[in-house]
Amino acid sequence: MTDNHTLARRMLADMFLYYRLAPHGFAAGRDVACVAADFASHDLGLAILLDPVPDDPRAEQLIGLGWRVLSLSGAQVRQDPDSVRQTLLDTAQALS
Repeated sequence: MTDNHTLARRMLADMFLYYRLAPHGFAAGRDVACVAADFASHDLGLAILLDPVPDDPRAEQLIGLGWRVLSLSGAQVRQDPDSVRQTLLDTAQALS
């Protein structure tokens, strides 16, 4: 993992704690029995992949297990966190 990737993970974790996303149950994937995802919400059935590689096999695996998958780039999280936060809020509201 690069330092930029680590920073993006921290920023996402902060978003889940502090920006009206906590009630939707977002957490690190391993904490909600979704080890293939970087973050996930079991309540919403939504898995988040951060900086996935093209044709990332984790996406297919998660979809096969019934998860919805949202892929985000670390650069996007770092450069436009407000847009990412709004996308996450809109997605959570649509799925709940």
